[in-house]
Amino acid sequence: MKDFPFGFSGMRSGEDRTEQKEVARVSKPKCVLEALEYIVELVEGSNLNTDFLEQAKHHIRYAARKLKLNETQVILLAIFIDKSEDCAIRLSEVASYAGCRTTRILRLSMQVDILEEKGYLVCSRSRRSQTYRVPAEVIESIKNNMPYEPKPLKANNLGSFFDAFNTLMRSKNDDELTYSSLVDQTNILLEQIADNHFARTLRSYNMDDSEKILFIFMAHLFIENSDDRIGFSDIENLYDNDEIPAWIKGRFRSRSLHLFEKKLIENVNEDGLARGDCFKLTDFAKTELLGELKPSTIGRSQADLLKHDSFAAKQLIYNPAEDRQVSELTSILMPDRFNEVQTRLEKAGMRKGFCCLFYGDPGTGKTETVYQLARLTGRDIMRVDVDKVKSCWVGESEKNIKALFDRYRNICKNAELAPILLFNEADAVLGVRMEGASRAVDKMENSIQNIILQEMENLEGIMIATTNLTTNLDKAFERRFLYKVRYSRPSTEARAKIWQTMLKGLTADDARTLAAEADLSGSEIENIVRKHTVATILSGDEIINLAELRKLCQTERLASPRSKIGF
Repeated sequence: MKDFPFGFSGMRSGEDRTEQKEVARVSKPKCVLEALEYIVELVEGSNLNTDFLEQAKHHIRYAARKLKLNETQVILLAIFIDKSEDCAIRLSEVASYAGCRTTRILRLSMQVDILEEKGYLVCSRSRRSQTYRVPAEVIESIKNNMPYEPKPLKANNLGSFFDAFNTLMRSKNDDELTYSSLVDQTNILLEQIADNHFARTLRSYNMDDSEKILFIFMAHLFIENSDDRIGFSDIENLYDNDEIPAWIKGRFRSRSLHLFEKKLIENVNEDGLARGDCFKLTDFAKTELLGELKPSTIGRSQADLLKHDSFAAKQLIYNPAEDRQVSELTSILMPDRFNEVQTRLEKAGMRKGFCCLFYGDPGTGKTETVYQLARLTGRDIMRVDVDKVKSCWVGESEKNIKALFDRYRNICKNAELAPILLFNEADAVLGVRMEGASRAVDKMENSIQNIILQEMENLEGIMIATTNLTTNLDKAFERRFLYKVRYSRPSTEARAKIWQTMLKGLTADDARTLAAEADLSGSEIENIVRKHTVATILSGDEIINLAELRKLCQTERLASPRSKIGF
C-alpha cells in the first residue's frame, strides 16, 4: 500500500481500516487531494464532533493553508468534492453524510456562501430548491495542489463584451446567477469598455440599471439569434424565478420606458398594428449602438446549423413506395416550387408549414434521407437531439422547447431559404400522451408534446421528425404530419442494389446471393462493407471473398433479437 497510503475505500477488514486511518493521522499529507480524502473518510457519520476534529486536524490545516480557506470551509468542501459527480448537491445531503441535522449545516451556511464567493462552489437558486455543484476547474486546481482562483470575465471591445454577457446569461438561465449579480458583473464589463461608443452612449442616456440591463439583454437576443420578436416569455429569463416585475411589464405596455423615448426599442408591427406584447430593437439602435459589430456577428446562432454543402453525395436505395414519396418530397422542397406551394396554401387559408415524419425500422436511411434532401434543395439543417433539450429541472425542458422553436422562426426570417428543422430520433416525444398523468416526469413529457403540437400548427418552415416508432404514434401528431414516409427493411432486390452500390466489384450474382441469404438493413450492409474494406487494407488483398462476406453477415447480427440469418 505504499503507493496509495490513504486508499481506504479499497480496504476490506475493519482492523486494517482502523490501522490505515491511524497511519494517515500521524503522516503528513503529500497533497491536498490526499488530505481531503482523509477528511471525508473521518467526517462520515461523525456529527462533526471533537473526536473527528482532533483526528483530522493536521489534514484540515494542511488543506486550509494550501487552498487559502478556513478549517470549516475545508471540511465542507471535502464533502462537496466527494459528491462532485452530482450537479445538484443539497445541504441536506451534506448533513446526512456528516451524520448531523440539516439545521447544523444551515448554521454554517455563511461558510458555504464564502466557498461560493471564492468560486469553489456554484449555487443554483430556483423558486423550489437550492443546490450546489463543484466546477470542473476547481477539481483540476485541487488535483494540481493549487488554490482555485476564478478567471474574471474580460471585455476590450463590443464583441468581447457581448461574448462575456452571453456567458453570464448561460449561468443566469441555469439559475446559477442572480439578477443582482448579473447587473453588478455587467457594470464591471461596461467599465472595461468605458471608452467604447456603445458604453459612452448608454452613459449619456442616464438610465438606471434596470433599463440599462434590459436593453443590453434585448441587444444580446438580437446579436445571438437575430431576434426581432422579443416577447414577455423571452424577457422573463432576465429576472429571478423567471418573473418580470409588474412595474416593468406595465411600463412596456404603456410605452413609458426610457428605451422607447430614446428610440432604442419599439413594438413589433404586424399587418399595420403594433403588438403590445412583442418588441424589438429599432434600426437606430442596431446601427448607432451596435454598428461596429460586423454583420456576420449578428445572428451567430446560425453558425451551428449543419450546412447543406457539408453533406457528401450518397446514393440511397429505397423500396418502390419510399422511392416515390422521397422523390415527390424532394421536388416540393426545391426553392421555387416550395415558394409556389406555400403561396397557394396561404391563399386557400391553409397552414403553410411542412411537417414530415420518417418512421420505421432502424438503419433504413431515415436520417441520411434528410441529409440528402438538404444537399439537393440547398437547405441547411437545424438538428434537434431531444435528449439534450430535456432538463432535470421542472419547467426547464418546456422553456428549452419554446426557445428552440423561437430560434428556428428567427433563423427563417433572416435566411434566404428556410432550413430544415430536424427532430432526430424523436421517439421520446412522439409517443402516446399519458392520460391523467400524476408523476412530475409524465406531466413534463405531456407538456413538451403539447408545446410541439402547438408549434407544428404555427410552423411556416419545414420540420422533419425521424423515429423508430411504428405503432405507438400519438394520433394528434399523426394528424399534423403532412407527409408520412414509412421506411421498411429493404426488399431482396433493394438489398442486392445496396450491396453493389457500396461494394464496387461485387458481381450481380454474388450481390443477389448475399441479399437473399441475409435480411440486413442498409446501415448493417454498410458496416459489413467497412469491415471488409479494413480487412483488405490490412491484408493487401483486394479480391472480394464471398465466404468472408457471409461470415461478416453472420457476426453483424449475432446479438439481434430478430430471427437468425439462415444460410
